[in-house]
Amino acid sequence: MKIGIIGAANGLWRMARDGGLDPLVRPTGTAEAALLAAAQVATASDDTAFLEALEHPRLHLLDLAPGAGVDAVIDTAYVTMEPGDVVIDASGGYWGDTLRRWRRMRHRSLFYIDLAILHAQPPLLLAGGEERGLQHALPALNKLGRTIVAGEPGTAHYALSIRDALMTTLAHAASEARQLLEAFPGELDAPAVMAQLAPERLSGPRAGWLLDDALHLEAAVPLMAHAVMLEMAHHLDEQLDRHVLPRLGPFTTREHLE
Repeated sequence: MKIGIIGAANGLWRMARDGGLDPLVRPTGTAEAALLAAAQVATASDDTAFLEALEHPRLHLLDLAPGAGVDAVIDTAYVTMEPGDVVIDASGGYWGDTLRRWRRMRHRSLFYIDLAILHAQPPLLLAGGEERGLQHALPALNKLGRTIVAGEPGTAHYALSIRDALMTTLAHAASEARQLLEAFPGELDAPAVMAQLAPERLSGPRAGWLLDDALHLEAAVPLMAHAVMLEMAHHLDEQLDRHVLPRLGPFTTREHLE
C-alpha cells in the first residue's frame, strides 16, 4: 500500500516502511532530500508527482513541525488534490488550528484527519476526523501502529495537549517524591530509588495551551494548571530556554466555524 508523505520532520517514512507501507515522500528542503536519498526512499519533486503516483483516494501524511509551516504546505499541496483525498496531519499542532484547517479542506470535499503519536515503541496512535475519511485512512494507519479513533476532527490533537499537561503534572509530582526520598531519616539511595520510580523527567511542550482551553471550556483543573505555572517558574529561575510549540489562532470550536 502506497502512502504519500510530505516532509520528514519526525521520520514517519521509517514507521511507514517498517509497517509494510510503500512511502513516497516530498521533502520540504535540501537537507530532507539528502537524508531521504541516503536512505533510498522514493521521493516526489512536487505535489503534481503525488497526483500521478498515488491512487485515488490519495493519502497525504503531513510529517511537519507544528506552526505556520503546516499552512504553507497546505497552501501549495491542496491545489493538486482531488475530492475524496485524505490529509493526515501528524504535526501535533494546537487543536483549534487543526479545526480551521479541517474546515478549509472540507470546502473542497477533502478529508482532514488529525493524528497523535502517543508512543513510538510500540507505536500507538490516536486519530480524529470524519467517519468517511477515517475509513479511507485506517487501513494505512493500522500499519503505522495500533490506532484508536479519538472522535471527531480535532480530538486527537486535543488529547495530545492534555497528555502533555498530564506529563508536566507528573513531572512535578516526581519532584516532590524526590524531596521525600532525600528527607528519609536514615540511609537511602535516593537517586537510585527515584530512577526506578520515575526513570526520566517528563516533558510536555503543549502543556501551556491548557490554561486558555480550561478557562474557555470551564474545566476545573487546578493541579494541572499549577504544574504548568511551576514549570514556567522553574525555567525562569534556572534561566533555561522553555520549548513552547507555536499556536497560531485563538480558541475555537466546530460550532464557531459552522
